[in-house]
Amino acid sequence: MRVAVDCRYIRERPSGIGTYVQALVDRMPALAPLDEFVFWAHPLAPRPLSAASNALEVTIRTAPNSPLSTLWPRWHTTFDGLDLFHNPQNILPRGVTCASVVTIQDVLAIDFPHLHRRGLDRFKGLYYPHAVRRALRNATRLIVTTAATADRVLAFEPGALPRLRVIPLAPDSCFKPPDDPDAARRRASSLIGVDAPYMLVVGENSATKRHDIAVRAFAAVLPPPWRLVLLQRLGTRGPLRRLARGLGLTDRIVWLRNLPRDDVAALVQGADALIQPSIYEGFGLPVVEAFACGCPVVASDIPALREVAGGGAMLVPPADVNRLAAALCELVGSPDLRRSLAERGLRRARDFSWDRTARETIAVYHETATR
Repeated sequence: MRVAVDCRYIRERPSGIGTYVQALVDRMPALAPLDEFVFWAHPLAPRPLSAASNALEVTIRTAPNSPLSTLWPRWHTTFDGLDLFHNPQNILPRGVTCASVVTIQDVLAIDFPHLHRRGLDRFKGLYYPHAVRRALRNATRLIVTTAATADRVLAFEPGALPRLRVIPLAPDSCFKPPDDPDAARRRASSLIGVDAPYMLVVGENSATKRHDIAVRAFAAVLPPPWRLVLLQRLGTRGPLRRLARGLGLTDRIVWLRNLPRDDVAALVQGADALIQPSIYEGFGLPVVEAFACGCPVVASDIPALREVAGGGAMLVPPADVNRLAAALCELVGSPDLRRSLAERGLRRARDFSWDRTARETIAVYHETATR
């Protein structure tokens, strides 16, 4: 079998999809040595993506979600000679002539388009939702990372059920309890520039992540010397900075972005809790990464996070500042609660494995190509 995988989310700028695709690239060639993998690489990706003898790379100079990639993919690549094409990020381009697998990370673009079309994403609203719907209708197989996302897919395309497969994401091996907690705390302190207890928020600063909720809840209940560390991939910080200034938090919020994975793991290991205040998620990878480190988690009680947490996190109503503030206050005031959450999270983290993700993805490939 000859499989092309769009790996353009692997680049110098970290992302959850990039982490997912990198995990597949690292494992699939060894798991399927008789198959050949063609990895579509971003020009800024570290090279080689894979040193496996059954893997080759093709540099694609357009962005994975650009109009050229979505509407006219044959301008920059070919599907000739392929048995299967896998797009790991929601969309099925036009003109794919072989069997196809699409990983639906979420259906935000058609579920809540007003949240998806913010800033530069407004232009994407002209073509991107159509590519998502094309995937739901026409992809030979659909992979989703949670049953919650599967439910949303079926709400828009009930006939997709026989083509759906649920394959969860997982934490990287660097996310683990620290061998030396004091040393981990010192490393975290060097990253944030102060030796103080802190809460951590990880993720893109987007309309669905609601980092403003975390900022407001933190301001309500956690006095100095507590810090709030915001590790953000993308998104303007202007409104959050103005909010922090208005709440008197200018000196107690630490802004970080685009750290190496080992440094992210160190931040999670040193945090007193991870806050995941999202109002919409397809999976919520930072939650299982925190679980794997033994870091307590406070998250929004939405379907995907409820499923991923599996009883390992404190869940609060989404966008409820008061309830989130009360949860943070309870967590800080109870060492027993922190210890219990850490233990429950560690147990839950054992249910997730990138090896399992890769094996089950290979199985979907073979099932799809055989069909």
